[in-house]
Amino acid sequence: MFVYEFMSGIVETITGGAEEGDFDPHQHRKIEKPTTYSETMIHMLKGSIGAGILAMPSAVKRLGIIVSIIGLILIGCLATYCILLLIEAQYELCKRWRRGYIAYPKSMMLAVRDGPPSLRWAAMSLYYFVEVVLIFWQLGICVIFFVFVAENFKQICDFHGYEASLRLHLCFVLVPTILLNLVKDLKLMTPLSSLSNIVTIFGLILVFFYLIEDDVVLDDEKLRLKRFDDVPIFIGTALFALEAVGVILALEYNMEEPKRFVGMLGLYSIGMITIITLYLIVGVFGYLKYGEEIKATITLNLPQEQKKAQVAKLIFALAIFLTFPLQNFVAYNMVWRRAKKRLPESKHFVTDYCLRVALVIIPWLLAVAVPHLGPFISLFGAFCLSLLGIIFPGLMDLCLWYPNNYGVLHYKYVRDVFIMVIGIAFLLSGCYTSVLEIIEDW
Repeated sequence: MFVYEFMSGIVETITGGAEEGDFDPHQHRKIEKPTTYSETMIHMLKGSIGAGILAMPSAVKRLGIIVSIIGLILIGCLATYCILLLIEAQYELCKRWRRGYIAYPKSMMLAVRDGPPSLRWAAMSLYYFVEVVLIFWQLGICVIFFVFVAENFKQICDFHGYEASLRLHLCFVLVPTILLNLVKDLKLMTPLSSLSNIVTIFGLILVFFYLIEDDVVLDDEKLRLKRFDDVPIFIGTALFALEAVGVILALEYNMEEPKRFVGMLGLYSIGMITIITLYLIVGVFGYLKYGEEIKATITLNLPQEQKKAQVAKLIFALAIFLTFPLQNFVAYNMVWRRAKKRLPESKHFVTDYCLRVALVIIPWLLAVAVPHLGPFISLFGAFCLSLLGIIFPGLMDLCLWYPNNYGVLHYKYVRDVFIMVIGIAFLLSGCYTSVLEIIEDW
């Protein structure tokens, strides 16, 4: 549960008292129950297995197996490098300001304030923009969760003769989700999270069973690239699956030995190699199994008439449903912390519950408007994670070393500009193609 408290801003900035030259931020973090190396690795792997991994076969279908393997490895390496760059930049800022930790939005603001004069005017705006993108990202996950749960329930109900439209199933899901989201104490969500983790592992085992039960057919059509237009969609889906920025920062903060988290052979790098390998296995074997018939998430391809397949769909739908309040909690708390400062205490009770309900209805309305998983996954991945996981880390690092600390031949400056250019290309192309697909599906 600490991860969600961290992401929603409950964890305070810790102040240290040593001189800058001797100051080690890691020694000034006050963590009640820090996680060990193995616990952090388990949390990282657990946080990366969800709707994203189930969407990888659909992404592989767009580019073919060879290009998809190369593309996912390259995107994974870029994403990993940028997150490590972000962690390094935050560490340097903590040393300068003698803090145990500084949150992402404030880190951006402080870095830009010390950066090129032409950018300093935007420091406070970027502080709020980072917060807005974080909130938008969390609500975007909630949109995807709504559609995922409704689609899997629809397939099960249709097979048993209770046929209804996908939008009607979204209506059925709304009230239980609102009631679940009214839970105030994050600790009360712990059993839900534990149950979700258990059923997710069981569901993945069932999915792997279906992927390997028959001999696969490998032909030239599945190997080669089909359309260049689908490259941005693939990138957006891959970013959605790989980049859990808030979760990663929380795990690094809460680790017992945070220095072991970073580096070429650090925990994060090893964890990402494992995650990319899992995603490639599911993506490639899922595409080999179902070919051009693959749907937005692989659970929708499982045979409806088999009980094991129905159990797998029900398990993943239940797991995603139970984790909804945890994802929504992050957006809720970021908004609520600001709202309650501007309201008299007498209105806190009513406003609190109204906000919880509103933050369920907003993503639900988006899901009802366009109930299609694929374009939404790509859109939120391209927009939010190009910014949070690529562009912002590059910008922060560029400002951090201004004006004379860019290294030999200003290699840091060239590197940061290159990263931002790639991030902007991912952002614009991914959003454009995803919006086009959403319009076509509407």
